[in-house]
Amino acid sequence: MIGSRLKLNLYLMCGLTDFASFAVVFAVSRGLAEGRAAPWYLGLAGAGLSFSAAVGSILGGWLASRFDGRIVFVSGAGGVVLSIAACWFSDFRNAWLLPGYWLLGIGLGLFYPPLIGWLNQGENPHANRRAVSRTLILFCVAWNVGMMCGQLTAGALFAFGQRWVYGAALFGALPNLILAFVVAFQVRPFAPISPHRTHHENKALERAVAFKRLSWIANLGGMFGASMIIHLLPDLAVAIGVHPQDHGKLLASWRGVIVGTYLLMHYTAHWHFRFSTALASQMLAACGLLVIAQSASSVSLLVGLALLGQLVGYNYFSGLLYSTAGSSDERRALAAGIHEATLAGGMAIGTMVGGIFGSLGGFRMPYIVAAAAMFTLTVVQSAAWWRWVRPLGKRDAEATQAS
Repeated sequence: MIGSRLKLNLYLMCGLTDFASFAVVFAVSRGLAEGRAAPWYLGLAGAGLSFSAAVGSILGGWLASRFDGRIVFVSGAGGVVLSIAACWFSDFRNAWLLPGYWLLGIGLGLFYPPLIGWLNQGENPHANRRAVSRTLILFCVAWNVGMMCGQLTAGALFAFGQRWVYGAALFGALPNLILAFVVAFQVRPFAPISPHRTHHENKALERAVAFKRLSWIANLGGMFGASMIIHLLPDLAVAIGVHPQDHGKLLASWRGVIVGTYLLMHYTAHWHFRFSTALASQMLAACGLLVIAQSASSVSLLVGLALLGQLVGYNYFSGLLYSTAGSSDERRALAAGIHEATLAGGMAIGTMVGGIFGSLGGFRMPYIVAAAAMFTLTVVQSAAWWRWVRPLGKRDAEATQAS
């Protein structure tokens, strides 16, 4: 179990990392859209970033659980700095822009799995779920506040030129790299722990493993839709005349809904291990995507973003809780890596597919496709729930009757 001061440093680093990263994402995606880049090219840029984040997350989780997570962690923070520098020295006609931009995904992928693993190191989520939830909510709030500040700052500075945005990003990323070295000397490597579990805790672990896998499927669908907002919404915003500053405010409001969902989930428990709640959240998000597809103003965009935002919040927070509860202490970095990789993988596929459909059917088509994909994946999740979770409930009911 790590100390409170170290946790505060980790929370601060989450905010700095996402401030820097999403300022860059805003600058690149908005710049490409204003440069009249084709939707397929916007999709390629976003898909490459997300795919590199997925690869980095799997690699980061595996390396942190097998070798030394501290080296992985510092490498991730360094990768973010190098990516910002590469974007600074490139422009939208330069072939090096996209590789430099995609390096950001590798950096984020290496950075977060060990950090998430350290946050709940030594905690028993079945005996002390409230403490684990408190750690996760602070983590989620920290990186989302950083993201919102990055998007608002980028929206305000973009009119003065992209290099102003990159400069602001470096203002967050360089102190973050220094902090990474400091933290690396304070944490200990992940090591196997064999805790004594009660019969009830063993059953809870088995159920958490099943819901952890369900959450990974849900991540693919949720981020398939959310990818449109991060990488393709600039095309729609430019087309309907949304000003860059208003665009930044819309994205920040979207993150506000997501953070509000985290807080609601932290203070309530009715959603724990309830598949019906997850399905309801996904149906609302599909409706939100259809609203975005028909939007002609900032107000209708905000409504659609709010409906989609609650799912992004639900999937991320529940997935983190189930990944922590369904993994042993030394494998939590790997579980966090898979969790982050399924999110990034859904985003990569969604951005590429959305870019292709945007080129073929117009800038509204990607959101309709995303709604259909989300509905399809709810059917897949229902089949998986029937196979993985329902037998556990029947077994427990039969054991109760026998006793």
